[in-house]
Amino acid sequence: MYQEAIKNILIKEHKENPTLIQTATYEAIINGASLIGLAKTGTGKTLAYALPSIERAEVGQANQVVIFAPTTELAVQIRHAINPYLSVLHLAGATLVGAGNRKRQEELLKKKHPEVIVATPGRFFDFFSSGRIKISQIRTLIIDEADDLLEFTKLDLLSSLGQNLPATSQILLFGATESHITKAAEEMFARQFLLIDVRKKQKSQIKHYFLQVDNAHKIDFLQKMTKLDRFKGILFFDSNQTMMRVAGILGHTKTKFKLLANEFSKTRREEALHDLATGKTKLLLATDLAARGLDIPDVTYVINYDIPSEVNTYLHRAGRTGRMNKEGHVVTLGDDHDLRDLKNLLAGELEIQRVYFAGYQLSPNKPKKKVSGDESTGGKVTKTSTKVTPVAEKKKKHKKRKNKNKGYHPHYLKVKK
Repeated sequence: MYQEAIKNILIKEHKENPTLIQTATYEAIINGASLIGLAKTGTGKTLAYALPSIERAEVGQANQVVIFAPTTELAVQIRHAINPYLSVLHLAGATLVGAGNRKRQEELLKKKHPEVIVATPGRFFDFFSSGRIKISQIRTLIIDEADDLLEFTKLDLLSSLGQNLPATSQILLFGATESHITKAAEEMFARQFLLIDVRKKQKSQIKHYFLQVDNAHKIDFLQKMTKLDRFKGILFFDSNQTMMRVAGILGHTKTKFKLLANEFSKTRREEALHDLATGKTKLLLATDLAARGLDIPDVTYVINYDIPSEVNTYLHRAGRTGRMNKEGHVVTLGDDHDLRDLKNLLAGELEIQRVYFAGYQLSPNKPKKKVSGDESTGGKVTKTSTKVTPVAEKKKKHKKRKNKNKGYHPHYLKVKK
């Protein structure tokens, strides 16, 4: 399994032991089969489809391997992940994304004739329609996060592309969840697919928690969560509108955070991801599409501000933590009705455990109620427990005025889009 040059890079990157999805799909891909590969998030899907595909590529044949990703960030991430392997196989790669400079990308296609392309669908079909990429060149078409990308992209374009590929070409669909799209793949692309699903065989170190809180106190709970031991988290929202509203409130607190939204510039999105990855900030606010498929090292917490409407959305969010079998936590915020709805949503999929704050940890044990002053003294109220001197009262008021208007303004607004 794998050529010697690739094995050497895997050893350098401490990835010499192939994961379950990598082992299960290698032979089929290297032999040219079209397949649907399903595996839990963070279990090595990128190298599972990429390594055998580039091993099949021939040096000097342009646009042989095309990898589709739903977002710019994921496309860039995939390209970075496969670069060392392309280099040792003497292959060139290109990243074609809408946020990038189109003229530069066109020059790259024209002059370097890259064998491997990683692209977002919009920019790919831009070059495809202009004749810069020809259908006869494509030997392997890969759709990463297939369950998601095929939901949001114009299906007729992808379907037409797949149906008109040469008979000797292969199509690989990889994802973490099955959808009606992956189920209808044979009809959509007019070819047979081999299904390889290893999800039930894969172990997970992710714990799924529920913190009961009303809407009025969610911000308080979020601030407490950022102080948990080893906290590094992504806070997910269903909409940009809710995310910006919460960001506006958090911006007036001491909690440092960054935002990830599709309408932000490429530079700003890259900065947000870099700051979380390097530990400059411990909290990233994101929407589902913006953060789909991202691999950010050592994320310990995923937080759902609201209950996701679909199981697949929950699972994709959960996949940002506990990657490569590390420990992770998914925490959903809500009231008792939300807990009931979440359990119904995930019935048969996952077990949800209610937890409470216990110092700098989350615990399933309900905290004991604090004993009040009159209970601890047998109903007697001591003078010291109620006596407050006028001087002390005055000092407290003065201190409050001192702290007023410290100027914790929304720092996320300082950077222009």
